[in-house]
Amino acid sequence: METAAVILTGGRSSRMGRDKAALTLGGEALLTRLIARFRGSFQRVWVSGPGGLPDLRPGLGPLAGLESALACTGAERIFLTAVDLPFADPALARLLVERLGEADACLIRRRDGRAEPLFAAYRATCLPRVRACLDQDRRAMGALLDQLDCRFVAEEALPGFDLERILLNVNTPADWCRAEKILNSSLQ
Repeated sequence: METAAVILTGGRSSRMGRDKAALTLGGEALLTRLIARFRGSFQRVWVSGPGGLPDLRPGLGPLAGLESALACTGAERIFLTAVDLPFADPALARLLVERLGEADACLIRRRDGRAEPLFAAYRATCLPRVRACLDQDRRAMGALLDQLDCRFVAEEALPGFDLERILLNVNTPADWCRAEKILNSSLQ
């Protein structure tokens, strides 16, 4: 059963003020860094956004990126990660894929109850429900999750993973400075 990793790019980056995929961390563009990290752990690595998988519904956000990933990769399972997670961990991604089982999706549930839909495993069987949400102009990932058979892995069940680092989302210049500090402290 093929599992592909898909890196979502193409957001407006309005809070960052520039394309997040091109930001450099440790001398390497973020997109290049994530492709290299995931390439060793997945059979195929795709990019959803400009220059990658075709954008079937431009400008409609991450749910449309998931639609493109499910429709265009041909993979039975995909692991979806956002480009603005500079420390995304392929080992944790593989664990979520392993725990997917027969469910439609496997996601981390944070201590505060939030699910992490942009660092999660999905089955190709989700595609009709993704399309239905988009057709109804229901673009929030939560709208989709409400319709899926989701397996949740509690944050507490992942003691070997530093989720604060792995799931650090860089949306603003301040977030980016924090990511650079984390990288620099790990190099010392």
